[in-house]
Amino acid sequence: MSSILLVGDDGSVTNASQGTGACIARTARFETALSNAGFSLDVCSIAGRLSSPGDVNEFLGKRDYSCVVAISPHPAEIAVRSGTDLPLWIDINGMHPAEIHLSREKKNEPRLEMLRMLALENSLLSRGDIFSAPSQRQTHAIMGELYLLGRLDGASKSRVPVRAVSHCAVDAPLSSGPAGGFSIISTGSFNSWFDGNTLFDGLEYAMSRNREISFIATGGSVPFAEEQYRSFLQRISGSRFKSQFRIAGWVSEKELDQIQKTASAAVYTDIPCGETLLGARTRVLDWVSRGIPVVCTNGAEISQVISDFGMGISVPGEDPEALGKAFLKLASEPDTVEQIKRSQESWRNGAGSMDSVFKPLIEWCSSPVILPRTQLCKATVPRVSSRDYRKMVLKEISSVAGKRSSAGFLLRSLIEKFKNRKN
Repeated sequence: MSSILLVGDDGSVTNASQGTGACIARTARFETALSNAGFSLDVCSIAGRLSSPGDVNEFLGKRDYSCVVAISPHPAEIAVRSGTDLPLWIDINGMHPAEIHLSREKKNEPRLEMLRMLALENSLLSRGDIFSAPSQRQTHAIMGELYLLGRLDGASKSRVPVRAVSHCAVDAPLSSGPAGGFSIISTGSFNSWFDGNTLFDGLEYAMSRNREISFIATGGSVPFAEEQYRSFLQRISGSRFKSQFRIAGWVSEKELDQIQKTASAAVYTDIPCGETLLGARTRVLDWVSRGIPVVCTNGAEISQVISDFGMGISVPGEDPEALGKAFLKLASEPDTVEQIKRSQESWRNGAGSMDSVFKPLIEWCSSPVILPRTQLCKATVPRVSSRDYRKMVLKEISSVAGKRSSAGFLLRSLIEKFKNRKN
């Protein structure tokens, strides 16, 4: 079969604690799906500032590929900057402007980061031949963005160049549950959209009524969302049930497997926001793959899937009592738990299977089609490092911090540009 270059993050340099966990998991699933389908595959792993378009071109020079599949945001941007003319599938894994919208860690940073992310997103949408996203809702948003760029004209009127490729189930050992009690787990990053207050209050509500309930959290803060984790830890330290909480932090894959193997249920909670509406929750499919009942808040598309397929309990957002009652229901109704596990098994073998989820990718890679590469409209934010982009950034800095700070930014940018050219 055809040879494909997959540009993503295989976790060999970065890790989940650096905010790359979703990209690493996504890359692994795409790699498995393409390999299982019989494609000859090479993986170019991109590690943020440590990688460049030259890394992609080095791979492209080694053999003839029929297409490139890129996992965004940053690996896909580097694939675009490599200048390849090969058919390009871009997986826009998450609504990144919506994520930046929630950032409030540094004064004035969110607006600059938003400019950077919009420039990145526009570069992807201006070049890709087909796109995918982990939720159906996000595919609709991407279609809107493509229309605004003018990439969908008469030459492409019969095509919808966006596919929903949701997070699929994976082969994993099933959970056997704890030796005693009822263990609730949370795994992964405490992101900007994580609702720690609702989760904590819901756990306390349940623990006050059932002392057999315990909670284990793996993972922790990521660079762009540190306050959520600190706040959650502070609330635990003052809880009268703090002995029933265990914060394991970032753990090895072996330890994570053991924690999931002995889990009774798993939980995530979201604040109501744009990212929740359009985003996905990779960790949920790890839980479902292991037969762990899921408790979650409404909002993300996966919460509707959990509810529709009977794979757990979805409750209203910002409602700790409803969340606590869901925990108590699972802890006291073994028949309900068994029904959920049967529903999860059915989903894993059907709609959530890798063959079903990745069918659009396999079909396109078998016969790649190029989207007309002209666009009628200018991007809302031009490409990074362009003169117009720098003008926008300078104007933003000047309006907030004054002309001196703006001049300092310009000088640092010129020095960085000179170094890059020299390298």
